[in-house]
Amino acid sequence: MRTILNRILKFVFPIVMAVFAVILIVAGVKKLQSRRLYDASTKAVIVGIEREWTGTDEDGFDTYDYKVYVDYEVDGKKYENREYPGYSSSMKKGDELEILYQSSNPENFAEKNVTGNSVIMIVIGAVLALAGVFMGLRAFIRR
Repeated sequence: MRTILNRILKFVFPIVMAVFAVILIVAGVKKLQSRRLYDASTKAVIVGIEREWTGTDEDGFDTYDYKVYVDYEVDGKKYENREYPGYSSSMKKGDELEILYQSSNPENFAEKNVTGNSVIMIVIGAVLALAGVFMGLRAFIRR
């Protein structure tokens, strides 16, 4: 029974890994392509950070989600209390952030490092894909 389970896992695990890798790569590429939509940049100021309790982890420690709110101005029009798409523990109320926005629709904005996050997703996806292919071939050849 255990050998059958091991054989199944040797084939299923690489497939699951490859599927997850493809999802990461596609998400990274889509995020990278969305970067082109944001054709201008400006400074935003953090006006609030909300902390919401989400539960406890397996060690009994409380876990939280954080929402960051910013104000920014484009061509004299103010955009207030807009939710920022990221959080870092170093962020404080009053800090300035560089944001990207769509000049055709300044309400749509993104964090400045869209490219960096996308590249990381693509690289991790590529590594997982290669590992999945390698493990799958190894399991197939040993058969």
